[in-house]
Amino acid sequence: MARYLIANVMLFDDELYEVSDLGSTVAPVVIGAAASRCFSTLLEAQGAIVTKKALLHAGWERYGQQVSTNSVNQSIAQIRRCLSTVGHSDFVVTVPRIGYKISDTLSIEKLGESSPSVDSAPLPKLMADQASVATVVKYRGRQALLCLSGLLLFNALLAFGWQGGQLSSPLAPAIEFSYLPIPGTANLHLFSAPGLNISPERINAHLFKLKNKPPAFTGLASYAYVYLNGALRDNAYGYFLCRDPIEVSMSGCISYMVVDESE
Repeated sequence: MARYLIANVMLFDDELYEVSDLGSTVAPVVIGAAASRCFSTLLEAQGAIVTKKALLHAGWERYGQQVSTNSVNQSIAQIRRCLSTVGHSDFVVTVPRIGYKISDTLSIEKLGESSPSVDSAPLPKLMADQASVATVVKYRGRQALLCLSGLLLFNALLAFGWQGGQLSSPLAPAIEFSYLPIPGTANLHLFSAPGLNISPERINAHLFKLKNKPPAFTGLASYAYVYLNGALRDNAYGYFLCRDPIEVSMSGCISYMVVDESE
C-alpha cells in the first residue's frame, strides 16, 4: 500500500482509497476498492498506456472476480468523477480502442507505505501552508467512515440503476458472477459469489451478522434471496438482498454491508 503525490497538487492513498487536493479545503474523496486498484495501476505506469485487459486483471481477476471490460469503463468514470470533485478531472486520458493512461504532463511521486496514523504520516511536508495541514488532520480522523462509505458505494453501484440484462448494463458484472446456491431454509434462499472461499463457518458468520445488524431502512423478512459477496477485509460482510432471484428481477434488490470493527 502506498501514497502518490500527483503534480504536487493532489494526494492519492491506495489503502484508504482516498484522493485529496493539497491546496484546498475540499474533503478527501473515496473512490472505491476496484477503482482504486485501477488508479494505482495507472499511476505505477508513470504515463505509459495501460490496456483494458491489464486494468481488468489488476482490478478484479487477480482477486478471483470475473467481470467484463464494461467494469473497467465504469471504474474509470468513477475515478474521473472523484478527481473532478477535487478539481482535477483531466488527469486520466483515454487511448481509443486500447486503454487509458495518466496525462503525460503530470509528475507522479510514490511516497511509500500508507500509514493509518496521522501523527506518523509526513503530510505536513506536502502542504502549501498550515491551513492545509489542519484540514487534512481534521478529515483523517474520519477515515474509517469514508472507507466504509466507499465500499458501500461500490456495492450500491452494482445493485441499483440497472436497465436491461445486456453486457452494457451496469448489472452485467453481477449477473456474470453466476452465483452458486448454498444450503438455506424453506423461506431463505442463499447463494455465494464464485471464488468466495465459503465454508459452513463463514456462511453462519454472514447470517449471524445479517441477523444482528439488519438494514435499518427496510424489513429483512421481505428479502427471500440472499447473495453473499466477498470483501477486501475479513471483518466485512457484503450482501445483495433480493425479493426475487437476481437474474429474474434486479429492481427488488438492495446492496448491504456489515463491518464488524470488533473482529
